[in-house]
Amino acid sequence: MKNLLLVLLLVSMAQLARAQNNLYAIKGQVKNQQNEVVSFATIAVHAAGDSSLAKADIADENGGFKVGNLKTGRYFIKISAVGFNPFRSPVFELVDRDIEFQPFTVLADTRQLSEVKVVAAKPLIEVQNDKIVFNVEASINSTGLNALELLQKSPGVQVDKDENVLVKGKAGVRIFIDGRPSPMSGKDLASTLKSMNSADIEAIEVITNPSAKYDAAGDLGIINIRLKKNKKIGTNGNLSLGGMFGITPKYNGSVNLNHRDKKVNIFGNYGYNQGAWHNRTLDDQILNNIAYNKTWRGIWRDTSHNAKVGLDYFINSKNTIGFNVNGRVSNHNGGGESQTLIGKRYSAVPDSAILDSRTSNPEKNKNLNVNMNYRYADTTGRELNIDADYGIFTSRGISYQPNTYEFPNSDRPSFSRNFVTKTPVDITIKSIKADYEQPLKKGKLGYGVKLSDVKSDNTFDFFNVLNDAEVRDIERSNNFVYTERVYAAYANYNVSLNKKWDLQLGLRAERTKSLGKLTSYKQNDLDKVDTTYLNVFPSGAISYKLSDNHNLNLNYSRRINRPSYQNLNPFEYRVDELVYSKGNPFLRPEYANNFKLTHVYKGKLTTSVGYWRTRFPAVGLRMPYDASRTYFIERNLDYTQGFSLDMSLATDITKWWNVYVNVSGYTNVWRGDLENGLSFNNRTLAANANAQSTFKLKKNWTIELSGWYNSPYRRIDYNRAMGTVDAGVQKKFMKDNATLKVSFTDVFHTGRGGYHSDYAGVYTNLRFKWESQQLRVNFTYRFGSNEIKAARNRRNGSEDELNRIKGG
Repeated sequence: MKNLLLVLLLVSMAQLARAQNNLYAIKGQVKNQQNEVVSFATIAVHAAGDSSLAKADIADENGGFKVGNLKTGRYFIKISAVGFNPFRSPVFELVDRDIEFQPFTVLADTRQLSEVKVVAAKPLIEVQNDKIVFNVEASINSTGLNALELLQKSPGVQVDKDENVLVKGKAGVRIFIDGRPSPMSGKDLASTLKSMNSADIEAIEVITNPSAKYDAAGDLGIINIRLKKNKKIGTNGNLSLGGMFGITPKYNGSVNLNHRDKKVNIFGNYGYNQGAWHNRTLDDQILNNIAYNKTWRGIWRDTSHNAKVGLDYFINSKNTIGFNVNGRVSNHNGGGESQTLIGKRYSAVPDSAILDSRTSNPEKNKNLNVNMNYRYADTTGRELNIDADYGIFTSRGISYQPNTYEFPNSDRPSFSRNFVTKTPVDITIKSIKADYEQPLKKGKLGYGVKLSDVKSDNTFDFFNVLNDAEVRDIERSNNFVYTERVYAAYANYNVSLNKKWDLQLGLRAERTKSLGKLTSYKQNDLDKVDTTYLNVFPSGAISYKLSDNHNLNLNYSRRINRPSYQNLNPFEYRVDELVYSKGNPFLRPEYANNFKLTHVYKGKLTTSVGYWRTRFPAVGLRMPYDASRTYFIERNLDYTQGFSLDMSLATDITKWWNVYVNVSGYTNVWRGDLENGLSFNNRTLAANANAQSTFKLKKNWTIELSGWYNSPYRRIDYNRAMGTVDAGVQKKFMKDNATLKVSFTDVFHTGRGGYHSDYAGVYTNLRFKWESQQLRVNFTYRFGSNEIKAARNRRNGSEDELNRIKGG
């Protein structure tokens, strides 16, 4: 891998050096009438023959400029700067040497306002070539939501009963946080997302068919949760305070600070979230003709601290170095009380036993990520990015499970079975990558390499509580260490064939080496699983502009979804007294082929048709453990395939009324034959939708109505319909620096769902209701400089890199 990185750097530098041969430069300085330097003026060099633009650059803080890579010929210079009249030089000839001019003098524009204030309102949804962007700040009703709730509102995205993120009714999408893949999955990922508040999130990007530049992981693509970063000149920031009031109150607050000058951009933020969330579940199960009717009242308590600090140093107009550190500390305590009525099905005496359980699951999580970045970019389109990342995630969880059995219809005495589970987790992630782009034959060629290394150390300690003492259960205690190393290289080419046709082709290769090592007290035949495989992932897209109002895009990508470390551990985990889960060390990666045809009309109406087929899709099954208990396990089916139809409309009905509507329909088939005659051939036809209406009233008042709906759908289980409607109002004041938002979520109290299933001798009917109806209040105040200097924004390209998904 080191050799590959070295080769890439040498090739990149050679390309940069080659571009300098037989090319020349012009130098100069820009001043005003008082002989003072004019910083960051725009310098544009035009060919004298046809006035076409040859090269452009930005003057430095001392007004100096150097425009290179110019061929011999006749040129003139145009200079523009904020507060000054445009300047045009006489025509000059560049022959066989560099030219240094005397300082150019620009005249002040007396019509210029004393202050230029740029005000831009982002749309709620932006449909771009490779992704859909949900701008969180553009929605009043997103106030106070956590990241998991925001995903539920995002176009084409669902969150199921187990808090898994789905696209088109299927798991497999990869979650990125601020451009970097999250190491968590399952309940750990859900906990992290619930600890992130909307006040700290700028946008959610949904990329269903990423190009070869992005990691191939995630068979349905990538969802990137992009955190806020201020881009304004000077010292500025914002303060946000919020409260949510449902069954119990919840609070959040954040502060964002930024200082930016000619050479340095320093930024940082801090966020705090605290509260308790309530839910209720009814779980009816029939196993071996015995009915288990469980009522669960749960509560999720969470306190989290999030912080980020970073620095960008602009060496000159072409070179930038930077680093950032972000971390999260959270304390969770989930748990609740349940009562399970146990009895024979259709019996005259239905409740032969009653199980009362009280569960407490305190958990402390810590997450720290460090990134170092170097960026080179010149005016010819050559760009080199090098990123090095290091991240750690630690979790210390304990589960207390006291259980009491009572027998109301017999003389049998009650008894207790109490358990304690301790599950520490340590994850370390290291990666380094390099990406280079250059112009080639009227297009742009990109290529790069990446090395990532992940180590996950998971301990599962089980204890029986006997006479108030914890006694380790050696039959169920173990340590599982999973390591995974991925070597990747890619090439990607974009070109405009003519005014109507654009083409993109890419190829990515990834070699994966993984090792799962199990250490347990009892002998286990599956103590080591060693796997190595090489995969190639092609991708491509072709765009056609029919007219100014009609655009077509067809894209394709092959993706992979690797099993999570929890699902590979073959040992058992006790969810509660009657339910277990266990991993499957023989889980295979999922491989998906995705096609999508998109039509865009006037930039407002977007319609797309998609097809996908996935080999070895992993699904969660609920299987019999013994005569009275069940367990969950992930298994590979043979394949799943489906079609989708998506329509999005974002338009202004009037000057004061804006509407956004997204409707997604899809059909899926799930096919697989497992042992013991268990077979699945399930089909579904389903849809989901979300919509928002925004009414802009006088005196900076805004009203918003929004909602989302998921129809019933089927994978292995039959999932019930879900949906909510929200209403909110916003008022801006104090010269638009302060914003007050008030919203009422789940107006009609429809936030509920569930599923039922019947296979392998286990019948399940589950319904749940969460604390979805809340009054949410948020106050935001922006302070400091509000100016955006266009010259500085053009000079610095770090924002473009930070707003892209960087696969590492």
